[in-house]
Amino acid sequence: MPIDRRQFIVTTAALAASAALPRLAFAAPSLDDLYEAAKAEGEVTWYVVPMSSESAERAGAAFTAAYPGVKVNVVRSTAEVAFQRLNQDISTGVANCDVLTTSNIAHAMDLKSRDLLAIYTPIRKDEVFEEFRGIDPDDAYHVSVAGPMSIVYNTDKVTEVDAPKNWPDLLDPKWTDHVAIGHPGFSGYVGMWAVKMKELYGWDFFETLAEINPHIGRSSIDVVTTTASGETLVGAGPTASALISAAKGNPIAVIYPTDGTVVITSPSAILADAPHPNAARLFSEFLLGPEFAEVVAADFGNPIRPGVPLAAGVVPFDEMKVITATTDQMINGIPELAEEFRDTFGI
Repeated sequence: MPIDRRQFIVTTAALAASAALPRLAFAAPSLDDLYEAAKAEGEVTWYVVPMSSESAERAGAAFTAAYPGVKVNVVRSTAEVAFQRLNQDISTGVANCDVLTTSNIAHAMDLKSRDLLAIYTPIRKDEVFEEFRGIDPDDAYHVSVAGPMSIVYNTDKVTEVDAPKNWPDLLDPKWTDHVAIGHPGFSGYVGMWAVKMKELYGWDFFETLAEINPHIGRSSIDVVTTTASGETLVGAGPTASALISAAKGNPIAVIYPTDGTVVITSPSAILADAPHPNAARLFSEFLLGPEFAEVVAADFGNPIRPGVPLAAGVVPFDEMKVITATTDQMINGIPELAEEFRDTFGI
């Protein structure tokens, strides 16, 4: 899979070296030991971004089925809202979150730099695809979700022949008032998609997009909702959410763009003040394990573990042209781009 892992890891490691001195790593002796300790805590609270609410709830249910006696409190939101909520928790001294899974790695790095993350070395860290290992050299966070962003279109109103085949096709004037995107100031997925569009096509891409009056939602998932309903006809949305909607009978399909599917890698981290630390460690193991991978695959996603059968219509990573944001783009590019976006679109 042609993800630029070397640049990703090197940049991350350099930034991590300048962060606060990491806490001592905790390594669990076994999953059985973790489970026994987690049962005594009884629950884990998961702030999660890169999944729909329905998929996140299914993941929580799968965890409890695998580990009876430990329930999951799912709190799903966009990346910026999750980060704001977490910072409010921290500023008020209220420890709510045990595990954070965010689509914006800059948030995980910021928390680590403030010594707010626990260091944990998962037993399963080397069971995932090599491209997703070792994102943080100190084991403060680990990739647990990798989600593709593709072109979506309404199949009742757009034929496959007429559907956009690459990202600039979305700028065709025939889509005026009918193309949907999310907002990079709220969604980590959209932020990473947008920095890749800017890199590939310059800011002219967004200035041209503004001329055809796009529908702009907060979340990338909003694109799926408006396209399936027919309010919009085409857009840039999360592949898995679109395929879930199609499986429910909605008139929506995906196109893997010829110029590259944007894959968003999302890390998970345990908070240093997690009220249920053992349940948090067990849940972190679950996120890297086969049970979570099966939930991801059943919901039309691409698991980060090998050997898990994919749902119908899902293209494996090694059969798609993958493009992904560098760490520098995630940390510095997205905030700058979000301001440019507000200037161009007025929101």
